[in-house]
Amino acid sequence: MGGTVLTRAAEQAPESVAHAAYLSGLMPASDVPALAYLRMPENAGALVQSCVRADPAAIGAPRLDLASGDAAYRGQLLDALYGDVDRTVAEAAFGLLAPDAPIGIVRGTTTLTRHGWGSVPRTYITCARDMAVRPALQKKFISDATVAFPDNPTAVAALDPSHSPFLSMPGQVTHLIAELG
Repeated sequence: MGGTVLTRAAEQAPESVAHAAYLSGLMPASDVPALAYLRMPENAGALVQSCVRADPAAIGAPRLDLASGDAAYRGQLLDALYGDVDRTVAEAAFGLLAPDAPIGIVRGTTTLTRHGWGSVPRTYITCARDMAVRPALQKKFISDATVAFPDNPTAVAALDPSHSPFLSMPGQVTHLIAELG
């Protein structure tokens, strides 16, 4: 959910963000909750939503069962988040996740303005094999942002991996982020 948080932070304090980099993350448009994107046709085939346990509205959080002993469930969640990551590394990363994310992150909205988020340089780094934020949804984020703020179009960098290239190709991600300056 880092992209949603980055969007809100950049709107509220654009002077504090030199360059917003979205690594296959959620980049919601003005007044659109992140949750709406997760349910859009452009995100069809994503694996995370079917892994959510319990009703998020009832418990106040999208909950993942990180302690599940169900091999199929665990495999699906690992594929969604760490598809091309070495399984030992993926299991270690999995162990660092929190089972709940505050519901406000996915339900809340931010009104984006020209002088706030719209003024911040941004790059969206696509991940072609992402099973959490599908490539069609990534393209929608880029298109919607560029249409909303044509004077500050979203730059695009393309990578081939799944949702966590910071683990599967950390050197390339580091180089790419460093180039953004």
